[in-house]
Amino acid sequence: MYLKYFIILFIVLFLSIIPVNADETIRAENNAYRHNNLGLLYLEEKYYFGAIKEFQIAIDLVPDKQASAAYYVNLGKTYDKIGYPALAQPCFEKAVNLNVLCFDYYLILAENYQKQGLTDEKLADFQSRKPYPLNDIMIGLLFIQKGDVATGMTVLDEFCNHEPNLLVTAGVRNYLDKLAKEKL
Repeated sequence: MYLKYFIILFIVLFLSIIPVNADETIRAENNAYRHNNLGLLYLEEKYYFGAIKEFQIAIDLVPDKQASAAYYVNLGKTYDKIGYPALAQPCFEKAVNLNVLCFDYYLILAENYQKQGLTDEKLADFQSRKPYPLNDIMIGLLFIQKGDVATGMTVLDEFCNHEPNLLVTAGVRNYLDKLAKEKL
């Protein structure tokens, strides 16, 4: 009788020391990606509260990774869509800080400032900061948002000439080409 218990105990102990499959490791990045996708589905269905919650979960799982910039943008766009651009602003600012090489994030942020009537204030703020090449992107976009397209295009063109090898420069050039075609 004791032999039976001993064998069962031996089997249980033996099975407990077998390593777990590494593929079953929980990864925050994978879960964040899934929550972001669920948020996008909710957004498509116009279930904004659910979308906001899912984007926030995705952000909480990986708050300071470059990939999470997209989650911040999605959260900001949701706030914007339901009429809260002031809540969207920090989301867009965080996205730009996490992924400084994505020109679309700068464009979204400049549009957000314009919606809130902050264009002049933010333009003065960016101009007063110490020289940092990427600030020129926001300065140029804010001039364009103000209606001074020529000055904005000049600032962006100078940025492209000074920083030809940055990944963001291609996005700026494409934007300038688009603006130039619209002006013709």
